[in-house]
Amino acid sequence: VLHYIQRIISIEMSEPNTLNKAKNDSTAEPPIDPPTKSKTKSKSAKKKKKERLDEAVSYAEKLSKRGVIYISRVPPKMTVSKVKTLLSQLGEVTRLYLEEEDKSVRKRRKRAGGSSSKRYVCGWVEFPSRSLASNIADSIHQTPLERKGPHCDDLWSVKYLKGFKWEMLTEKVAYERRVREQKLKVEMVNAKREIREFKEKVEEGGKFEMMVEKKKKKRKKEGDEGGGKKDGGES
Repeated sequence: VLHYIQRIISIEMSEPNTLNKAKNDSTAEPPIDPPTKSKTKSKSAKKKKKERLDEAVSYAEKLSKRGVIYISRVPPKMTVSKVKTLLSQLGEVTRLYLEEEDKSVRKRRKRAGGSSSKRYVCGWVEFPSRSLASNIADSIHQTPLERKGPHCDDLWSVKYLKGFKWEMLTEKVAYERRVREQKLKVEMVNAKREIREFKEKVEEGGKFEMMVEKKKKKRKKEGDEGGGKKDGGES
């Protein structure tokens, strides 16, 4: 009994300490998490994205201000680099495109004993502003390409294209390329069909010749047999 009483007293004495500990734990402030690196990275990524967006908007505004002139005739032996050099003396050239002549025209000229070098038929030149492109077109139209050199007798034939954008040219070039590819496919299909028809005719001709040859042999054999019978009757 004495042992049982001592045990009860020890439990009652330990309960206040347990309650105070629980109370202190409940009133304690929660720990503060330190700043993570992911938040810093997300901020830098957003900043870079905004910078790229601003650059794209600025570049689009510059493109909208550009002007294009059209060169209706490119003299022989005139190259892309030379056209750019001549026009760069009047203003900054942002983009330049010269359209090559058709390959069939080049082949015919080469067969006739002419030059086999690459030639261009027309071109488009882009400048940083519409006003600059318009002024250049007005100032050089129907004037010599150069004062001295192989093209001093050739004249510029240019025109400012109002409202024209470089994207229209790229669409035109892409469309013409698709048309050429489609024509090439059609020509290949036609060539294959003609070859197949030619082979069929050759095979039919071979069969016909075999039939003619068989008929000749048959007639010859019948003629030999008929002659043998006639000789036997006379004897």
